[in-house]
Amino acid sequence: MNAPALTVAGIGSRHSSDDAIGLWLVEHLGELPASVRRVQWEDADALSLAHLLLETAGPLLIVDCAEMGLGGGEWRCFAATAEANMKLIPRSRSVSTHGLGLAEALAIARQLGQSGVVNIFAVQPFELGLRPPTENTLSEAMQARLPQLLTALRQNIDTLRKRMPEEA
Repeated sequence: MNAPALTVAGIGSRHSSDDAIGLWLVEHLGELPASVRRVQWEDADALSLAHLLLETAGPLLIVDCAEMGLGGGEWRCFAATAEANMKLIPRSRSVSTHGLGLAEALAIARQLGQSGVVNIFAVQPFELGLRPPTENTLSEAMQARLPQLLTALRQNIDTLRKRMPEEA
């Protein structure tokens, strides 16, 4: 069996308000083509993420919340290549539930030999306060942005799939 053309991984924690956005978006993508698989990397620390990155065959799209200095609910999709110099910025509003953070996990995985394509769909959080997980863990402001974010994520998945080589 061939590796999937694209793996879409939701990352986050349901205990930290909008940090759950990656998990929520990947859960609610709806039906996906057979060449796309979805996974949830919930509450994973940096070392666990590095291992998951090493074990994932084929191109990867990580969906996560990220402090980017944007307005809440804004998103960016970008490639995190081995050559890219990902700058680490001290967290201003909360401690990462990933321990060291995604940038550090990518750096660890790269040092251990991960060389695949990693794209990141990052969403600027409105809130990151700790809270018990409930059906509506996300902030009300983020919940209002969900339709636009789902549309944007689906469009990015389609764009990434078109750039992938044809399956054998």
